[in-house]
Amino acid sequence: MQFQRKPYKRHQRISKQIKIILSDMILKDLYLEGSGIITITKVEVTSDLSIAKIFYSVIDNKITKKDINIFFKKKSRFVKGSIGKKITSKKIPNFVFTFDDSIEVYDKIDQMFVKLKNGKS
Repeated sequence: MQFQRKPYKRHQRISKQIKIILSDMILKDLYLEGSGIITITKVEVTSDLSIAKIFYSVIDNKITKKDINIFFKKKSRFVKGSIGKKITSKKIPNFVFTFDDSIEVYDKIDQMFVKLKNGKS
């Protein structure tokens, strides 16, 4: 009897599941006044499934990144419990929320290109 190998590793499958479930939770269950639109950009789960590093970005926020981080830190146990009920794994990782500033970096680079283009015209 031959076993079929999965196309990618277990922690990668768990990462995708967490990203989908958490994105849905943010839309429906987690609300922070003035936070704007919160998007989960990436989820990295360690190979031993002990820690899930969740990267998020925010658009149109009226509060500081520090306040959003505090909010996620307070809600991490609730998130872990909710995801634990929906995920197909016995071991649920601890969540570490990290602000993903890549959108801001891309925006700065884009603005620099616009300035260069306008300077040459």
